[in-house]
Amino acid sequence: MTSEPSIFRELRSVLVESIWWDARTDELAWVDITAGTFHRGRLDGARDGSDDRVVELPAPVSAIQPAQGDGFVASLRDRIVELDADGRLTKTLASVEHSHGGIRFNEGKVDPFGRFVVGSMNTTSTDPDGALYTFDADGTVRMLLGGFHTTNGLEWSDSGDTVYVTDTSTQTIYRAAYGPGPEDLGELEPFIRGRNSDGLARAVDGSFWNGIYGAGCVAHWSSDGHPLGDLSVPAPNVTSVAFGGEDLSTLFVGTARENLTEEGLTDAPLSGSIFAFEDTGRGRAAHAFGATSQSR
Repeated sequence: MTSEPSIFRELRSVLVESIWWDARTDELAWVDITAGTFHRGRLDGARDGSDDRVVELPAPVSAIQPAQGDGFVASLRDRIVELDADGRLTKTLASVEHSHGGIRFNEGKVDPFGRFVVGSMNTTSTDPDGALYTFDADGTVRMLLGGFHTTNGLEWSDSGDTVYVTDTSTQTIYRAAYGPGPEDLGELEPFIRGRNSDGLARAVDGSFWNGIYGAGCVAHWSSDGHPLGDLSVPAPNVTSVAFGGEDLSTLFVGTARENLTEEGLTDAPLSGSIFAFEDTGRGRAAHAFGATSQSR
């Protein structure tokens, strides 16, 4: 592929994550995990983000997703919280006691059944101490599966009967049978292997777009996991990917400055920015927490 990206936001973010399109306000939403900031910006907004709406939350804030109505659900280090329409923290919905202090929540998305699905990661060792959780709007918390080191990109099939979940540390995107019940997670099987997969976005044609951390690119995979080519990004640490815009036809790509030396930042000064690719396909709207698009 030869498509060149434009710069949506030229930023110095430590770690862009959780990009999604908020059709309620026609804004792109994302977080900077390390800074603990929640950002929303219009397509015609200033390239430097100076007119974006930014809210400071308790860091780290790993993911924010839409909730039914006009608010949001968010994952912090060890708790799930409710945000109002302005992005202000209103209450804690649930807390999780991680097995040690080096674990925090990481990627999170709302599934087709209206649950917030969030994974955790081990930030202090190579031990697979992370896990995957679901949070219901009624406050119910369930651990679906342990044994992850860095849970990352999440997606689902159209019917919600298959989940795709990434463990960056094993360079693997897994898939499993999935459903709305507490026991409705099948055995994980490797789906895509061999690259430092981070964020994941599924297009309406069934193909996947996947940020490759450390490689400066977004990989495109067919619906059955075969490589279709890469999009080059002028920043090595590619993180979150998501479709946005009025018709969800722009692919937005987040990057990070973390783990780069001064020399690395000199070579890739746009690290920490968000890029945009046109004509790559069309995506799917984000599910809302507490809303049900599939029958229970």
